[in-house]
Amino acid sequence: MGRSILSNWLGLAVSGIVSFLLTPLLIHHLGAMYFGMWVLAASLLDYYGLLDIGMRTALFRFIARFHGAEQREELDATLATALAMAVVVIVLLLLLLPPAVALLPRYFAAGAAAPAFRWTLALVGLTLAATMPARVLGSYLCGIRRFDLYNCAGIATVSLRGLLIAAVLWSGRGIVAVAAGSLVAALVSLALSAWLVRRADRRARPSWRRVSWSRARELFGYGVFAFINVSGESLRSYTDAIVIARLLTLALVTPFSIATRLIEYFKSVVSAVGGPLLGRMSELEGRAESDRLRRYFLQSTKYFALASFCLGGFLLLDGRQLISLWIGRQYASSYSLLAVLTVGYIAAFAQLPSQIVVFALARHRFLAGLTLCEGLVNLGLSIVWAQRWGLIGVALGTTVPLLAAKLLVQPWYALRVIGVSAGEYLREALLRPLAVAAVFLLAGWAITTRASAIGPFAASLGAQATLFIALVWALALSGSERHFLRGNGRRLAAQLWVAS
Repeated sequence: MGRSILSNWLGLAVSGIVSFLLTPLLIHHLGAMYFGMWVLAASLLDYYGLLDIGMRTALFRFIARFHGAEQREELDATLATALAMAVVVIVLLLLLLPPAVALLPRYFAAGAAAPAFRWTLALVGLTLAATMPARVLGSYLCGIRRFDLYNCAGIATVSLRGLLIAAVLWSGRGIVAVAAGSLVAALVSLALSAWLVRRADRRARPSWRRVSWSRARELFGYGVFAFINVSGESLRSYTDAIVIARLLTLALVTPFSIATRLIEYFKSVVSAVGGPLLGRMSELEGRAESDRLRRYFLQSTKYFALASFCLGGFLLLDGRQLISLWIGRQYASSYSLLAVLTVGYIAAFAQLPSQIVVFALARHRFLAGLTLCEGLVNLGLSIVWAQRWGLIGVALGTTVPLLAAKLLVQPWYALRVIGVSAGEYLREALLRPLAVAAVFLLAGWAITTRASAIGPFAASLGAQATLFIALVWALALSGSERHFLRGNGRRLAAQLWVAS
């Protein structure tokens, strides 16, 4: 599991670095309006991408089960069926794409930029179509525990995409050429994913004759509620750009997008552990080790809470300087949006194990409905509050229902499902991280410098990180956990010394 998490973090680090470098490049070369158009096009068509997300979640779970049981025929039938279902989704996407290309530029009053918007939508839609089977193949790699190969494909794809987009921008071309570069990278990703599956599992034979209607029903039966859950999350994540473009102006999508991109980096670091954690919890559930699963849930919640408080604390303490150094001082006003969103997402990511354990136990129907309701409330509040308070109203429309769902409902449902008392949950999983967070924010605020250069800013981050590590060691870890870390730290140092 450790190797899988590390490979996920490496893949996300590369992806994050490329995105971090591309964002200011895109904003300054395209301008606020065309960058807002790029974000809007991706947000709109990401809803079509939801059609295959539930299937991929189900595919990961079924592939992991059959791989562990060494059921070769079931593996091939599952992969073949998933690819067939992806083809159906692609056909549906391609049928819906022409009316979307024709109507959306008029709906968002693109004006003179309408032709470029139409071409961008068309190319992003084709990119999404090419991405769907690549995602299925990637889920297969994860299901057979080859996260390393999955992340190799991701690193190669995101690097190629970044180089193509940078070359396009430096040559003076616009948003349509950027979309074309993304399509080329998606096609390369599809070919690379197919080759890696062949390399990882040479016995794989996902022929069309192995497509199974009964397996499709099984995948759909599990995946439909994962789809509903992700639909709710996407209402939270992607409708903001649509609301802003429709009710405010297209250019205002850009400052809001700066805040949400930092939140996405926050999300990526925390959620990289989600896949391996789901696999581990599913194994414990399959072996009927209920007591061990409960201990694992409590421990993972404590670690997720610490990670969320750490990364969220950095954004609250240093977000304004980070945005100024990253994009430019003219966008420092995005910090207020970032602060509001960060509060909600700290709660969401700290509670991620309660979501994962429910999926591992296949008790996720209620959770899917909860997330969908949260997304709908988010959309309604954002529409109402955007007209009253502008961008900050949109941010509040996201944060308020997110806090309500993640603090008042989700964890308590998970506790009932897994059989853990509220007292034990608070005592074993949350009290120590909350103490660390309170001291860190108070002391961190005192040592934070309003740096205007990268060197002092990095030094401030280093001081905050040192403070957080010291607080975790002193307040959050138990004696056995400190003993474990000391022993493994010595072994790792000895191995590095021998290797050198």
